[in-house]
Amino acid sequence: MPSAERKLQINEPKASRFDFDLHADSYDGWYAGRRGAMYDRLEKKAISRYLPPSTKGTKLLEVGCGTGHWSQFFSEYGFEVTGVDVSEQMIDIAKSKNISNASFQVADGHSLPFADNTFNVTAAITTLEFVHDAKTVVREMVRCTYKREGLLIIGVLNALARLNRKRQQDSGSPYAKARLFSPSQLKQFLEPFGQSAIVTVGFVPNLKLFLPLAPLIDRLGRILHIPYGVFITAKVKL
Repeated sequence: MPSAERKLQINEPKASRFDFDLHADSYDGWYAGRRGAMYDRLEKKAISRYLPPSTKGTKLLEVGCGTGHWSQFFSEYGFEVTGVDVSEQMIDIAKSKNISNASFQVADGHSLPFADNTFNVTAAITTLEFVHDAKTVVREMVRCTYKREGLLIIGVLNALARLNRKRQQDSGSPYAKARLFSPSQLKQFLEPFGQSAIVTVGFVPNLKLFLPLAPLIDRLGRILHIPYGVFITAKVKL
């Protein structure tokens, strides 16, 4: 379908379960603290294992890019990044960062304004939990990605993790409106779209004293396939 027919109707209620404009200014603050920075480090290390070794000239679409936090990571990795989000304020912040080889626009993942087979890689990091129809969003991601050697990169918050269950108890937070996945649920959800691999990470101790041990604990969690890490990473080969 031509992109002109796929333009976002920004008032459509299906776009997101939560109005992230409300948290745009404070969103990046999570990564400034020691604990948030550690989760970020472990999550990015896990995602980097899925990425191709050579990315020169490789086009990556990030659906639900928010303030461009992950866009920065993908850009530094070498991708030519296109980031989309339904939150205009989030997109404004992403643009203000002047990230190299990255462009941003307001768009709804349920109806992406791009032609078929436009991108080599399409990513959605902590996005599918907050959309109204995750299956439609992934179908759109697949449509926009090359079917030969194309790759989807997914990161979601784990429904089995104690931290995420606690987050959902806060009725005023985005997490309260999120529909989280367990590792098995994500695996089953992604199976129709291609060959998938799932890894659970984000094993960070609660006590600050033991925070430096998080990379070791995280490694053990991955090796032993413990399903309770905060973050689930997935790749899908199309």
